[in-house]
Amino acid sequence: MPQAADIRVLIAVEDPVAAAGLHAILSLPGQIECLDLPRALDDLRGLVAADPPDVLLMDVELRRRDPQLIPDLVGTFSGLRILVYVNHSPEDCALRHMLELGGRARLSPGAVARLDDCCLMSLRQRAHGCLGTGVEAEVVVHSVRALHAGEVVAAPWLTSLARMIRHPGGGAKAVPPISVRELEIMTLLAQGLSNKQIAERLGLRQQTVKNHVTRTMEKLGVQNRLEVGLLAARHNLRLADEGAVPD
Repeated sequence: MPQAADIRVLIAVEDPVAAAGLHAILSLPGQIECLDLPRALDDLRGLVAADPPDVLLMDVELRRRDPQLIPDLVGTFSGLRILVYVNHSPEDCALRHMLELGGRARLSPGAVARLDDCCLMSLRQRAHGCLGTGVEAEVVVHSVRALHAGEVVAAPWLTSLARMIRHPGGGAKAVPPISVRELEIMTLLAQGLSNKQIAERLGLRQQTVKNHVTRTMEKLGVQNRLEVGLLAARHNLRLADEGAVPD
């Protein structure tokens, strides 16, 4: 008689190739049991209710389309642990890149709250960890096991960010953090908008936008507005809707 698995996992990832690969990696007889891959993911709440897993490995896009999905699942199924499958590798994380620009760039708590970063927003919405694309098979298995054991699976730099938010003060020469307004302007620069167009979009004076861009350049340590826009575009900076940000 087959030995019962210690961990039951439901994989809810939209890319069928990625889902099949994760299913193959995590199917370890007697250790991890992967439930059958769902044919559709439009009712994830119902799928979980029908056969509750120990760990739900879910696509970040499902969280983006339904900001209440993770809080609802965690609130309804007390033993469920949620690992969010994000659509970038750990090395390509926009927030990580900004925080590692020579130690210069910092984000204000308000800017952090508005930034729709895959990992940070998922954790704020009560997920228990994140898994990036392209990681080694053993990392996938370790992440599921660690999550099931009660650990939070997140990159070390997220812990550093949490410390930065709790203790925003720095030395006398600390560079001021990037504000919500500056973050908004960065995302518009990434779309190729001119200062005039940004001013019209945000209801600001053109000189005010120019001043924000100049300060943002100083904080990021770049030479011109094009570099600001390219950085934002390269790392797909995006803002969450106000209603999608947890209180």
